[in-house]
Amino acid sequence: MPIHAVRRVFGLPALVAVGALAVVGCGADPGRPASAPAAASPSAPAPAGRPLTAEQLVAAALPGEESPDAYGHPVFERKSRVNDPRFQPSDPACGPTLAAARAWQNSSPAPAVAQQTFNWKGDIYGGMSILASYRGIGAKEAFAQVSEGLKTCRYYEIAATRYKGTVTVAPAPRHGDEAVQFEVTAPTDLGPHVNQFTVVRVGSVVVTFTKLSVGGHVVRAFPPALIDQQVSLLQQAQN
Repeated sequence: MPIHAVRRVFGLPALVAVGALAVVGCGADPGRPASAPAAASPSAPAPAGRPLTAEQLVAAALPGEESPDAYGHPVFERKSRVNDPRFQPSDPACGPTLAAARAWQNSSPAPAVAQQTFNWKGDIYGGMSILASYRGIGAKEAFAQVSEGLKTCRYYEIAATRYKGTVTVAPAPRHGDEAVQFEVTAPTDLGPHVNQFTVVRVGSVVVTFTKLSVGGHVVRAFPPALIDQQVSLLQQAQN
C-alpha cells in the first residue's frame, strides 16, 4: 500500500479516525430497523485444529501477488493490547462482540495474532485481515462471543468521541467452519463511513476480514475469493 494512501486514510476527520480505531460506527438514522441477526453458517462439527504461532500465521497469510488488482499486502505479528475503557460501547452486548472480532478481548492464554493490510487500485480505503489462533476451544469461544453478541448489538455510543454506532447483520456467508457478517456505519462530513466485517472460524483460528467504505463511492465487500483462499491456507497450516 503506497504511503500516500495510508496518510489519506488517517487524514479523515477526527470522528472517523477515532471511530476506525475503536472499531465502531454509526448510522445517520439510529431508529431505522436493523436486519435480523443471522446464525453462523451450518456445518458439520469440526476439530478445533492445532494452534498456530504468530510466525506460522504470518507464513499462512495471503501472498500479495495473488491479487493483481491490489497493492502490496504487508503482514506482521500484532502484539496483544488492552481496550481503553474510554472507548467502550454503551451497549454491553456490543463491546465484547467488537473486541472478539478484533481479537482485543481478554483471554488466557492470549491468542497469537497477525494482521494484514489490503488496498485495491482505485480504492484508497481498502481493508485488512486479523488472524488470531487460540489454544483448546478458545477459537470456538471467541467466535461464539461474536455471533451471540450480534443477536442484540444494534446501536451504541462512545461517550469520549461522541461516536454513535449502528450495527446491521447480514446473512451468514459460507466460509470455513462457521462465519458471520455485519456492518458498522457512521455518518461523517464525507458521507457514510462503513466497515464491513466478515468473521470466520477455521479450526483454531478466528480470522476477521474488514472492508472500509466512505461516502458510498467504493465497493464495500471484501472479495469472497480471497477469503476462501485465506481459509484454505489456514487449513493447510493446521494439518
